[in-house]
Amino acid sequence: MRFLAALALASCSTPQPMIVDDAAPEALAPVGGARPLATLRTPENWDQKTPLPLLLVLHGYGAGGLAQAIYFGVLPLVDEKQIILAAPDGLFDKKNRRYWNAVDTCCDFDRTNVDDVLYLTKLVDEIATRHPIDRKRVWVIGHSNGGAMSLRLACDRTATFAAALELAGPFWSDPQTSCKPSMPIAIRVVHGTADEQVPYDGGASPGALAIASFFAQKNNCMGPPDTSAPPLDLDSTIAGAETLVTRFPGCDVELWSIEGGTHIPALGPGFRGIVWDFFSARSR
Repeated sequence: MRFLAALALASCSTPQPMIVDDAAPEALAPVGGARPLATLRTPENWDQKTPLPLLLVLHGYGAGGLAQAIYFGVLPLVDEKQIILAAPDGLFDKKNRRYWNAVDTCCDFDRTNVDDVLYLTKLVDEIATRHPIDRKRVWVIGHSNGGAMSLRLACDRTATFAAALELAGPFWSDPQTSCKPSMPIAIRVVHGTADEQVPYDGGASPGALAIASFFAQKNNCMGPPDTSAPPLDLDSTIAGAETLVTRFPGCDVELWSIEGGTHIPALGPGFRGIVWDFFSARSR
């Protein structure tokens, strides 16, 4: 975890190198235009003809795309499961920290009003012009500010993304006014109960249960939340299966509460498999 934290901090001041499939002709022309995509991975033995799912990885405030993908442990999925992975970088703010203009509570502190929703959805479109992707299986995962950006995409670009998983992300201060998804979307809200940076029970942002309940309502869930599912083991520093799973009957929304988990939980080696099990079963 110390290595990962250091890597994340280093990424806030040092742009990451472009990582692409060297065999591809587009290697000399990175996607993203004026904001080139630094980290794009495709399977090594892919025929470049079969459409593959796309996983978009969004970093936290002050981190970077590559560091975030390493922290989540999802880079091996590219070859293991035959997917395309894109981990873009947000712009630098006046404190030299990368950020996403996600929601009013995080993290466009300089009030630049950059349209990151447009940037990221156009990035997906541009990747699709370079590589055959399965547009029914485009997924997004993010942490903290990147979690907030994942939720924002679930609000504003529901037709583009089949599923979103966010860890420790803040949300709109008034989601009923600001978040209007055009259709149901599979959501996993993951949050540590001991998070001191983005409190589990909320503050400026709604709490984790409120965020999950909001999407449950938008997805037309029926019945009270159900906590009878087996717990998950997400944090390797907490003994046993510490994560309480709260399901909302009638739709694909769950809250995963990491009991004792902090803002940057020590995600264990099984996290990648849990992420894959969630995303691989979701399509438009």
